[in-house]
Amino acid sequence: MDALKTKRKSLRTSFTSTANKLKECLAKKEDAKDGDKLRALNSQLEDKFLRLDEIQNKISSLLLENTDTVAEYETDFQAAEDYSDNFLELKSKLETLLNKDSGSFLESSSELDVVKLNLPKFELKMFSGDPKEFLTFWSIFSKIHDSEELTAIDKFQYLYQSMVPDSRADRLISSFPITTENYPKAVEQLKFRFGREDLLVQIYVRDILSLVLKNATTGKNAPDLATLYDMLETKLRALESLGRTKEKFADFLEPLVESCLPENEY
Repeated sequence: MDALKTKRKSLRTSFTSTANKLKECLAKKEDAKDGDKLRALNSQLEDKFLRLDEIQNKISSLLLENTDTVAEYETDFQAAEDYSDNFLELKSKLETLLNKDSGSFLESSSELDVVKLNLPKFELKMFSGDPKEFLTFWSIFSKIHDSEELTAIDKFQYLYQSMVPDSRADRLISSFPITTENYPKAVEQLKFRFGREDLLVQIYVRDILSLVLKNATTGKNAPDLATLYDMLETKLRALESLGRTKEKFADFLEPLVESCLPENEY
């Protein structure tokens, strides 16, 4: 664990240095017009973030394995989110700038004016950026995403409309100009930021661990059996939808679930 944290510290320093260079370039008019320089810095930043994210996932997994470090996991997770937010914000700003320079932004604006008049009616599920809501949101939005009758511009407009105003998800999607080319990029970033399987598994397992700790410490004030069952069932179904079934993870999940139940119930 200590070795991983040392590596992470070095990568965070390197990432921050490159991120600051990119911010400086974006702030200077002359440098902001140098597409080659911006793309080079973006490639460096992306490489550093991917390596940082890999180390972060290993640390998160180790923290989740030990019930004594659940609280530390929460703090560690929030710190990691700041780096992820910084990376996505810079990447989106850069892509917006490059698209404007190529003229695609003006083209997309005129396309958007047209599609606003012709969008079919759909009951949209709003998404705020809470990873726990992503599975439900995407299962509904995928009807639009997989439609062969809608254009990429149509789908992009629906995606914009599905974001809770001023939420983290809204800020991410709004950073992409509406173009045919940007729609798959926006979806990819949305899934990477809020719907990564490893992230969702960690969140749901952490919730189960929290139930275990809460049940162990509250005693008589613990939730009644029916409420506890519903809470556990929600988490386990979410894990199952992510491929973490009882058959695959029985040795890990069963002791956790049993520890949430009153002793006379198993």
